[in-house]
Amino acid sequence: MLRLMLLRHAHASHPPGLQDHQRPLSDRGHREAETVGAYMVSQRLRPDLAIVSTAIRTQQTWQHVFRAFGGAIEFLDEARLYEASVGLIMQRIQELKPGIHTVLLVGHNPGVALAAQHLCGDGDASQLELLHDAYPPASLAVLDFDAGGWAQVAHGSGKLERFVMAEP
Repeated sequence: MLRLMLLRHAHASHPPGLQDHQRPLSDRGHREAETVGAYMVSQRLRPDLAIVSTAIRTQQTWQHVFRAFGGAIEFLDEARLYEASVGLIMQRIQELKPGIHTVLLVGHNPGVALAAQHLCGDGDASQLELLHDAYPPASLAVLDFDAGGWAQVAHGSGKLERFVMAEP
């Protein structure tokens, strides 16, 4: 079984004069990121690998999760995830090497939400409805795949194990 966790970055601030890529988390965003990190630890949702957009707000979100786990999680900074389409997210997932079973991808909407919707073919109806209604900052979708490798992950092949939204 393979597990993919799709985390949208926490709430970002909008300081004047900063390019979008440089926007940091707001105070609320820091609280949301701490909350989602603590939740992941409490639920034993430890990734083997994290793939993180290079935008400041995704990096800061990841750092809160990383610290919650006490570090020691392999991660890759991935510039392609900034403003990534579903196709690009799918490509990045399918490129993953054998031996990696649980992956956390930290990115942006609309790509993260659309990728989760694209991949889910099964799951609790109420959770799927929530997933399709909104994917606010610091939301986490956990998808399981009955696949032998990441190259087999395809449209509708995942089961939504849970969808949670952080509350600061």
